[in-house]
Amino acid sequence: MAENKSKASVQPLVIFAHSDGFDRLYQTASIALTAAVSGRPVAVVLFFWALRAVVKGKMDEFVFAAASEEAAQEAGKKITTRNNPPPSEMLRMARETGRVRLYACSASIQYMGLELEETAKVVDEVVGLSTILRLSLDGPETIYI
Repeated sequence: MAENKSKASVQPLVIFAHSDGFDRLYQTASIALTAAVSGRPVAVVLFFWALRAVVKGKMDEFVFAAASEEAAQEAGKKITTRNNPPPSEMLRMARETGRVRLYACSASIQYMGLELEETAKVVDEVVGLSTILRLSLDGPETIYI
């Protein structure tokens, strides 16, 4: 059983990040950071709105997909008053471990009207769907956020 644990700890975790909501970007960054500091390699694949938020530096904006504006504001206050780092800071810390790589979907760059050069400065690699599918096959776990 211990052998399986050590084997799983080196298998990559793949996170498909699609949304720009603060709660979803926070979840993406916190999972990536937790896995990385636990010694696990992580591939974060950015699509559509998540990619746009990361490239444009808007990860920390309070955009929530909550049922009500009141609930969103209440959650935002709790997050910021409890000394939690913002998503951008957690993602930076995760990448500094050397275990987290950011991938941008090449089609999403076009769909979101982003510039390739601007995107390439923020991510580790711009990839197409065949590479993205290979990444998900290489990892035993894939999370879609």
